Amino acid sequence: MWTQSVGRTRWLIAKLALPLVAVTAGTAVLAALYTWWWRVARVPFQDIAWGTAVPFDATGPAAVALAPLSFLLGAAAGLLLRRTVPAMVVTLGATAGVQYGLGVLRPHLMTPWTVVSEPDASGDFTITPFRVYLNSWRGMGNGYLTRSGEKIPFDRCVSAVGEDVHRCFARLGATERWYEELHPASHYWPMQWMQTGICLAAAVALAAFCLWWIGRGRA
Repeated sequence: MWTQSVGRTRWLIAKLALPLVAVTAGTAVLAALYTWWWRVARVPFQDIAWGTAVPFDATGPAAVALAPLSFLLGAAAGLLLRRTVPAMVVTLGATAGVQYGLGVLRPHLMTPWTVVSEPDASGDFTITPFRVYLNSWRGMGNGYLTRSGEKIPFDRCVSAVGEDVHRCFARLGATERWYEELHPASHYWPMQWMQTGICLAAAVALAAFCLWWIGRGRA
C-alpha cells in the first residue's frame, strides 16, 4: 500500500474525508429533524430535564459535533490497533465514555441560577418566577438557607446518621426559605455551543494525531 505514488498523509485524508463528511451531514439531518419535532410537535423545555442526554445530545449543534468526534475516535483506534473489530469495540466504549463525561461536565458549563421560595399561608412553597422554574433544568442542588443566606444542602441532613432531619436543620440554623439551583431555558443554546466547541476541539486534536501518527511511518 505504501509503495504507491500517493503519500501517506494524502492517502489518509482521501480515505477519511468522504465518510467523515457523510457521517457529519447525515447526523446533521437527523439532529435537525429531531430538533424540529422537539420544538414544534412537543412543548420544548416545559418541565423536562432538557440537559440530560436526551434531548440535549440529540438536538442542535451538540449532536452534530459528536459525529466527527466519534468518527475520528474510530480512525485513531484503527491506526493504533490495526484490527477492525477491536477498534470498533474500543470506539464504542470511548464514545460512550465521552458522552458520559460530557454529561458530568454539562451542569458546570454555566453558573446555575439560585431560585428561593418561601412557604405561603397554606404551608406550600411559592416559587417566583414560576415559568422560569417550570422551563428549567433542575437538580443542580437544593436545600434551606440560613438567616445570613448560607446554603445548607438538603442531602447534608438526609444522609445524617443517628439524627432527626428536622433537628439537623435546626442545629445548622436553617430557616423556612428553600433554595434550588437550576439552569433556565435561556442557558440551553449557550451550553449547546460550548459543548460543540469542546467536541470539535477534541476532533481536531484527534485528526492531528492521526496525521502525525501515519506520517511517522508507524501504521
